[in-house]
Amino acid sequence: MDFLKLVSPSYLFEVTPGQSFRFFWVCFVFFLLLIAIGQYLRTLIKKSPHKKELKRLLPSVTTRLGWTAFAGFVFLFFRYENFPYLAMRIFLIVIILVSLYQIGRIIYIYNKILPCEICKKCEKDDMKKYMPKPKKKKKKRR
Repeated sequence: MDFLKLVSPSYLFEVTPGQSFRFFWVCFVFFLLLIAIGQYLRTLIKKSPHKKELKRLLPSVTTRLGWTAFAGFVFLFFRYENFPYLAMRIFLIVIILVSLYQIGRIIYIYNKILPCEICKKCEKDDMKKYMPKPKKKKKKRR
């Protein structure tokens, strides 16, 4: 396949792309993998000792991956059934690019940002340990 044909607007925005779709099973497995990654991240976050930081850095990541996979399945169904206007290749490509962006963002946050946040939390806890504590109030006796 020619790369110029792949990025041409007439190819991407074709109203009914036709029945031959060679990448159906590849896309299907990819969207199933998104759901599996979301469930794995849910258990990873629950069992992690840094649960608070992970929840703050990756808010509702499993829900977003699930909805992206659901939208992918819907557009895959439209493509398989060859619905007019809903089966355009651009919709499926956008969903795949969005899901790849989400996975890349998760990997970046987990590898680059999370260790910095853990170090900051440890430094804060160490500093808090040595900071002066407020005076204890004495109880009045009657």
